[in-house]
Amino acid sequence: MKKNLLVCLICLSITAFPYSVLALPLPSTDNDYRPISNDIMVIAHRGASNYGPENTLSSYRQAIMMKADYVEIDLQMTKDGQLIAIHDETLTRTTNAKEIFPNRSPWRVKDFTLEEIRRLDAGSWFNKANPKQARVEYTKQHVPTLEEAIECVKQYRYGNAGLYIETKAPSVYPGMEEKVIEVLKKTNALDDRKLFLESFSEQSLRKLKTLEPNLKLIQLYNRNMLAGKEIDQEFKRISDYAFGVGPYKELVGRKLIKAAHQNYLLVHPWTVNSQNEMVSLLSIGVDGQFTNNTDRLVDLLEKPLITHGVANGDVTDTSVILWTRTNRDANVQFEISTDRLFKTNTIAKTSHADDKHDFIVSIEFIHLKPNTKYFYRAHVGSSKYMVTGSFRTAPAENSR
Repeated sequence: MKKNLLVCLICLSITAFPYSVLALPLPSTDNDYRPISNDIMVIAHRGASNYGPENTLSSYRQAIMMKADYVEIDLQMTKDGQLIAIHDETLTRTTNAKEIFPNRSPWRVKDFTLEEIRRLDAGSWFNKANPKQARVEYTKQHVPTLEEAIECVKQYRYGNAGLYIETKAPSVYPGMEEKVIEVLKKTNALDDRKLFLESFSEQSLRKLKTLEPNLKLIQLYNRNMLAGKEIDQEFKRISDYAFGVGPYKELVGRKLIKAAHQNYLLVHPWTVNSQNEMVSLLSIGVDGQFTNNTDRLVDLLEKPLITHGVANGDVTDTSVILWTRTNRDANVQFEISTDRLFKTNTIAKTSHADDKHDFIVSIEFIHLKPNTKYFYRAHVGSSKYMVTGSFRTAPAENSR
């Protein structure tokens, strides 16, 4: 998959100021804004979970066919010590456990054997919640074991998808880490180049590191876990066992990226579903993203795209200059209109972004109306991703 991004530096505003003049300096080549991995990793969060029931074989297959680089598999453990792919510690949200076992409240995974869990329907809930995407085949989905999930990914490895396995609530399941290693060995996946293990539990990751020192481990972070901590010191501390970090997306900014990369840690934020969020994070140098919308991130990465919005500058009563930046050579089309929907009064111009100009393009529109609000949008011809904004021209000369 061709996803080597030349990630850019300067963040251009998507929403412009009324008849403002923005001085846009040429960017530097600060490596803080570049990923440290060779490829940006598309990590299918619980499979293609926006298109099918999460953590089922169907969802994993869909993610692989959408060209995911990694399939994420959440783990819980049954009463009889079997690892199964399910996110929650209880069975109620994604199965019909209440119907099949009405007297087994609170329906915790650890209170059921694998044989009992195999009797559950793990897909009908998705059909009810998403009627437009419902499929009859989803009613036949079951909760897979880790072994079944691994074999599924191997069998449908169209795009050479890898495994990204999370130990959920490991403190609830003594011996979970040993079981994970046992299954990885049994399925010949332990030495797979495309294998990551992740957890919010530092204790679980350190135990995995002790069991298998060569594992690539990702320390997950929610908002509370970094509260009050000096991020540079925190990432330096965990770098003795972690290969990367998986922070909640709203925690990710330039400072976090810089601290992680200085400690040779990959950055994989979660869970990023809109293309605006995807582009914003790509523009500051993340190394991969967890997403429910595998196809959207793949689409962005396979084609040239605008990485740093559109800004306006030198607004006069009759003209404006629009600026933007792409990630590689591309033709950029700019459109402006007094119509928000661009159905009437639309003016379009195209400019080429190239390495010689650091992939920055600018274009001037003239003969505009004074004191008028204009809407603008820009996109690279081969990409569906579009950025938009607006500005107002200055009042006419000598007018009040």
